[in-house]
Amino acid sequence: MKLKTLVLLIPLALLQNGCSFAKDSKASPKNVPILFSDVTEEVGIRSSPSWKYGGPAIADLNGDGRYELMLGNHDRVPAQLFWAKADNTYTEHHEAIAQWDLHGIAAGDYDNDGDGDIIIAMGGGNGANPKPPRFIQNNNGEFKDVTQSSGIAEMGARGRSARWIDLDSDGDLDLLQINAAQLQSETGPRNLLFENLGDGTFTYRSSAVFDQLDAEKVLVSDFNGDHIPDLVAFSPLQFLQGNNDFTFTDVTQSRLPKGFEDDDFISAVAEADIDNDGDLDYYVARGKTYYQIANNAVSFNPQTTRLDLRDEGNKSHDGISFDAEGDVVLSDFWHWPRNIKVTFPVFLGKNKVALDTPTSSVTVTQQEALGFPDSVQENGWYLGYLGNGKWRMEWKLNGNLAWDIRASVTGLTSVTPDWEPQHLGVQDLLLRNDGDTFTDISTKLPALSGDNNWGVITGDFNNDTFQDFFIYRFGELKTRIADVLIVNEGSEMFSQRLDHQANVLSDGGHGDMGAAFDYNQDGDLDIFSGDDDDGKWRLYRNLGSSNTHSYVHAHIGYSRNGVDPIGAEVKVTTKSGSQFKRIGSGSATHSQSTLNMAHFGLGHDTKIERIQVRWRDGTTAQLTGVDANKIHVFGTPNPQP
Repeated sequence: MKLKTLVLLIPLALLQNGCSFAKDSKASPKNVPILFSDVTEEVGIRSSPSWKYGGPAIADLNGDGRYELMLGNHDRVPAQLFWAKADNTYTEHHEAIAQWDLHGIAAGDYDNDGDGDIIIAMGGGNGANPKPPRFIQNNNGEFKDVTQSSGIAEMGARGRSARWIDLDSDGDLDLLQINAAQLQSETGPRNLLFENLGDGTFTYRSSAVFDQLDAEKVLVSDFNGDHIPDLVAFSPLQFLQGNNDFTFTDVTQSRLPKGFEDDDFISAVAEADIDNDGDLDYYVARGKTYYQIANNAVSFNPQTTRLDLRDEGNKSHDGISFDAEGDVVLSDFWHWPRNIKVTFPVFLGKNKVALDTPTSSVTVTQQEALGFPDSVQENGWYLGYLGNGKWRMEWKLNGNLAWDIRASVTGLTSVTPDWEPQHLGVQDLLLRNDGDTFTDISTKLPALSGDNNWGVITGDFNNDTFQDFFIYRFGELKTRIADVLIVNEGSEMFSQRLDHQANVLSDGGHGDMGAAFDYNQDGDLDIFSGDDDDGKWRLYRNLGSSNTHSYVHAHIGYSRNGVDPIGAEVKVTTKSGSQFKRIGSGSATHSQSTLNMAHFGLGHDTKIERIQVRWRDGTTAQLTGVDANKIHVFGTPNPQP
């Protein structure tokens, strides 16, 4: 193989036709930077370093006009629920809502009682123990597990992404779940779709295109503007047009550009009307998963002198050479077991003196590691000092023993792998909706859209009327790097910013996924983020452009027919033009949010000509000639009797 040296988101009396609640904000023509401040501890959010699984679920569970936070920690740490308070702080629910092998979370009012119920996709023990989604009914803040009584318990899967969606336009929320690939011995559908019968129970519905769909993540959207929910599934990237009868038509080939090939490595998708023409465009974040990264991946930082490496845990024998002037420090040697209990010690020097796996820092001297063994046969790491500052490390696996293996060595001046190190970056996509087809305008994105990007959220972070994107970057193998704020400058021009301060780089972990919402209702979109691989949950307050640009919040409640906000469409018109949003998650990996407080930046406009709302049952409402810098409310806080 080729050698390569590396040096390197008030209770309100709502009226059907809308009402308003003023916020203290003034418009000014002066532009300000887009900066954020970490307010996590200040607002009462506490989390432990843990594995995440596809971002938070953000929704107003109790109808008070503020968003709750549902946090899907994957394994060691239970899923958390934080209730929003009127003073812009949060309090954690008195008990965990779920734990162990948790994947995507979603909230929706399936029983139409005015509060949000929770569904959680549960893993299936790598296929050995398929499980149904866990169904948690919310009754005024008290939760009850209704998985058995709801009628969904008999169908298990390797759950990944659960979604609330009205698939027959009858006004209640149906349920679908996208799952991981089945084992060869499994029978039945890979993915699950359940019809809401309106009596608290569900029944399974087979759907030809959906049943065996090859995807683990999905964004519920409406890419053809027919008011019927569609699916953007991935990876690979697939567009499924909803037929309003629990079936879908796969329109991927007809909608994507001819010859389009970049449909793999899809990590997250966001919907946004980037050009304010009234339809939804799509930012597609692309990056490599843990398993894809774990194959000849190396990071070396000459400033810190640290080498980090990851390799696949299959049967293999690989190696790397490096230079170090003195002793070296071994740390973070780890493997992700593949249903097999096995240890990987480090064997030092020619005599292969065994050292327990160095999960924390262990210094190894040149003398301790002198020489290199003639034979490498046992599972483990082999480290030898060859003289003249030259070192050699190899690793041997006699079977498919792990999902990946990892190691770090500090004190080095250069490294030379035996193989060409894997390039982790993959170019993101930007698909402009041109009616019946998408046009690929990815070349208009800035350079860092080509990194290893795991998540994307969208919103107008500077209130200039254009939808921006916040991109979560995986970073180096053991080093958190700043995420990228991609600012929509208009006319399909985009700039990138790293100085936004919406990161705590010292936390470690990796960029994963988040949500954009105005937690303190000051008119500026804030960012809530979860870092994976033993990272934390953090809330970043937008320091503000509400004093320079105007905004409006359209708070969407229930229609007069009692239909919840999911899928409602909002159009805001000022003298400068119109903007469009669909009430839903906005972006998605495994979890689904319901962001029913639609935020619009209005630039320098302080008067709104019209706000129009259409619920998915066809009910409409509007306000005309209203002020900016306010919350305008549409519908009712609870379904009317």
